Amino acid sequence: MDLHEFDVNANGIRLHGYRTGTNRPPLVFAHGITDNGLCFAPIAGQLADSFEIILYDARGHGKSDASQTPTTFFNRAEDLAGLVDALGLHQPGLIGHSMGAVTVALYAGLYPAAPGRIVLEDPPPVEILARPRGSARPNNQEWRKAAAANKNKTIEELVAINRLENPTWPEDERAPWALAKQQVSLTIFDEGSFDPDQAKQVLAQITCPTLLITADVEKGALYPPAAAEKLAASLPRARHIHIPGAGHNIRREQPAAYVKAVREFLEETAATV
Repeated sequence: MDLHEFDVNANGIRLHGYRTGTNRPPLVFAHGITDNGLCFAPIAGQLADSFEIILYDARGHGKSDASQTPTTFFNRAEDLAGLVDALGLHQPGLIGHSMGAVTVALYAGLYPAAPGRIVLEDPPPVEILARPRGSARPNNQEWRKAAAANKNKTIEELVAINRLENPTWPEDERAPWALAKQQVSLTIFDEGSFDPDQAKQVLAQITCPTLLITADVEKGALYPPAAAEKLAASLPRARHIHIPGAGHNIRREQPAAYVKAVREFLEETAATV
């Protein structure tokens, strides 16, 4: 898959990205925390035969600018809106993982007519993300320390750690993951608080076709399948699929099942866009 780099000003911040530049329907990928846009390349490449692939680095990640002031997930959703507008995309498909899944979901709720369809890979539930204003999110300091330590390691050291900790991941997932750990800004751990009730109200406004993908909580997945069923039932055009044998990184731990589910969903909903 040939990718061309680009920069856009979106929501007052410079975002860096990569795209295939084909005339196929656009498919935008939003990565998880401490990853970067290229972390989606191994999976996105398997869909490039049918879609124009657009990967971007979220603020504070990859080659995009870091925030100068604390931001929230709502800022990230507005970043995505700015990216879509700057690229002139019409009802793109959007796929998000973890932080990126929350970003995509909030964007779809804030701008119900904007996305064509969305795929959400194990988004953290709102209750996990929200916290009272002025309080620290649990584990933030531990995550910051680990991220700071990773920035001082070489790519080779990080790849070796990843191979040890995630032996079942495809080999082409490791180098992008390692590079992202070197590039990430520690400012991402200063995310501001947001009102969970407001977030739930926004998510309730999602009207586009939606695929929510969950995995095994006992293996580290964050979104309980029962809660996913409830959320999918509350939205007009949503469905939930559970992929067993994976934790939080579903596409990296069960890539064949993930691609099959995503491709079938995108093909089935193509006529609705």
